[in-house]
Amino acid sequence: MNDLQKQILNIIQADFPIEARPFAKLAGGLDSSETEIIRQTGLLKEQDIIRRIGAIFDSAHLGYVSTLVAGQVPAEKLDAFVSDVNSLPGVSHNYGREHNYNVWFTLTMPSERMIDETINRLRQTYSISAIYSLPAEKLFKIKVQFDFIDQKQDNKFDVAATHNKHIVRPSFSDLQIALIRQLQEDLCVIPEPFKAIAETIRIDVDTVLRQIKDWKGTGLIRRFGVSIRHQQAGFMANGMAVFEIEPQQLDKAGSLLAQYRQVSHCYQRPTAPDWPYNLFAMTHCRTEQELHQLIDEMVRRIRPQKYDVLSTIVEYKKTSVGYFTEQK
Repeated sequence: MNDLQKQILNIIQADFPIEARPFAKLAGGLDSSETEIIRQTGLLKEQDIIRRIGAIFDSAHLGYVSTLVAGQVPAEKLDAFVSDVNSLPGVSHNYGREHNYNVWFTLTMPSERMIDETINRLRQTYSISAIYSLPAEKLFKIKVQFDFIDQKQDNKFDVAATHNKHIVRPSFSDLQIALIRQLQEDLCVIPEPFKAIAETIRIDVDTVLRQIKDWKGTGLIRRFGVSIRHQQAGFMANGMAVFEIEPQQLDKAGSLLAQYRQVSHCYQRPTAPDWPYNLFAMTHCRTEQELHQLIDEMVRRIRPQKYDVLSTIVEYKKTSVGYFTEQK
């Protein structure tokens, strides 16, 4: 990546301009031109570094329920199981990990009943007893922000972000649902991308911009920016670090892990019969050495009873959740 591309990525991961001409806005702050910013952003997409530009919605604000599912899937059933899971519109991420629990996927649906029914169907169809729902009991951090300017990636700290607010679930008009569907898609890299969205659903662009800004303000949109394919971007070592922590120490440990820039997600989750880990931290580093050094430091700071790091073997699916697709 060239220097301008790194600057673009550092900005638009979390702060894509909600403006009529967003690339012109970016150009003004980067001493470049709108045409050049569009060209460089397009190249990042061609290089498969940018996976998508768009809204990342908060599931609970939309009235949806999310969970993380872990399964022990025998090798002879793995292909069929993965294909079945990947076909579910509520599955956005599905990974093969190096562990007895070898398949991990997120599942987002309109109700807990639908999640339970889906997991039970998978359990019965594939005769798998060890498949568990591990919903987030407490969120310490969601912040997917890769630093492309400071290449050292040392253990600099973010401010810990604990989010467990009471959420008032609004009702949505047909027009708002149409806009949510559009914002789930990949934003066009053109001078006026929001105008294209407005024309698709037949409203004016100012209404689109106001609604996006309002939803960001209420937390319904957690982030509007780019989703990055981290391995193509140079973050080759990625692991789900899991810790067994005494209940009275969970808040302290979760807040400490949330401070690490290399941690994108940090949650408290329930345990299972042969799964004692109750604190999860998704970590991203440039090398395996950096990852192991980071985990060693985390262990020294939070002193878990037990811990493990589940490395990703294969990415079966990574996309956006299809909210309100069942109403199409």
